[in-house]
Amino acid sequence: MEKQRRHQSLFISWALGGPNQYSGRSMELAHKGMNLNDEHFGAIANHLAASLREFNVSEEDINQVLEKLTGMKNDILYK
Repeated sequence: MEKQRRHQSLFISWALGGPNQYSGRSMELAHKGMNLNDEHFGAIANHLAASLREFNVSEEDINQVLEKLTGMKNDILYK
């Protein structure tokens, strides 16, 4: 979980234009072979949004993160 937290923190920072730049594997390579589908993607997006709300992140920033994530959906799914 610690590795996942680190990756998520870097992703959120990147999505919001912060100084931490994600340099891990591409979304396509990181999720290849996981057989993820729309239901999985929606669950992760919902959990991410809920977590950000719990830490009082603005809805504007949450929407920005979700837009970035949605833009990567095809790279994450169906691989």
